[in-house]
Amino acid sequence: MLVQPGAGTCAHGRTKPPRNPQLSTLNTARRGLLIALAALAGCTAAPLSAPPPPASAMAGRSDELRVLVFRGGTAARLGHNHVLRAGDLRVAWPAAGPVLRFRLDALAVDPPAVRARLGPAFGSAMDDEARAGTRANLLKALDAAAHPEVVVRTLQQVGEGGQRAVEAEITLHGVKRNQWFTVDVEGTRARGQVVVRQSDFGIQPFTVLGGLLAVQDALVVQFELAQP
Repeated sequence: MLVQPGAGTCAHGRTKPPRNPQLSTLNTARRGLLIALAALAGCTAAPLSAPPPPASAMAGRSDELRVLVFRGGTAARLGHNHVLRAGDLRVAWPAAGPVLRFRLDALAVDPPAVRARLGPAFGSAMDDEARAGTRANLLKALDAAAHPEVVVRTLQQVGEGGQRAVEAEITLHGVKRNQWFTVDVEGTRARGQVVVRQSDFGIQPFTVLGGLLAVQDALVVQFELAQP
């Protein structure tokens, strides 16, 4: 999906997490409701997130892929936005461009350092119990037991220099879809983001209480890669 560099190479950027912020615990009777809602959350009026750092700032960092999940429903204010980080991201570099693979059961849910750098929309505190609930609901909604792996395969790249248009084949939930997106390239590093709709892959976005709390259909996938 994420492709990159000049002359048939792609790039990766890396993200060095800041220090973990101090976590506070949920302290209201709604806590159980929020945990149940755990599969995620949605940014309503708040900005999507702070943009990924410039490619020039990512030298020497490892590849990273994040999925931003936004709260929805009429009671969205009671929920949280969530960030999922691919914990076992594997990247190959064939001639067409990078191929990314990661397992859903290896996703890190709401890492404190990652939430901290994404800004106010992800500033709410998430304790271990809330993260565990989010993870359980997430894996159930994505049917991770039956379809454990996500694959993003570059099909073609258009353009030269600092920005490319990339077509990639995304395999999720046993469904393949082609999607175009743009990638910023600097040297052997690349960064970008793409919007993926769960419903396009046969996934019913997570809801509780008849949709009172829900996860929005659209997910934002951000990546930073560095070609070896």
